[in-house]
Amino acid sequence: ASYVILDRAIPHVIDGLKPVQRRILHTLWSMDDGKLHKVANVAGQTMAYHPHGDAPITEALVNMANRGYLLDQQGNFGNIFTGDPAAAARYIE
Repeated sequence: ASYVILDRAIPHVIDGLKPVQRRILHTLWSMDDGKLHKVANVAGQTMAYHPHGDAPITEALVNMANRGYLLDQQGNFGNIFTGDPAAAARYIE
């Protein structure tokens, strides 16, 4: 059990990504058509690869966007300095 927890919680040595982040990037790559997509749509598409529900996927996507990792964002993604939460996934792109 500890190996499974470590495999999910600690980023990989090669690329620094957790499995959920890697699956999100794969989904975004496959959805790429030059337009922005709603976070709820991306989370729904990612659930085909990540079987843990949409809340952890949405949270990981918001965290990646707030840290500026390979994502363009539009909407209220919250503030990591003040602790403000992000808007609902159906409102942010």
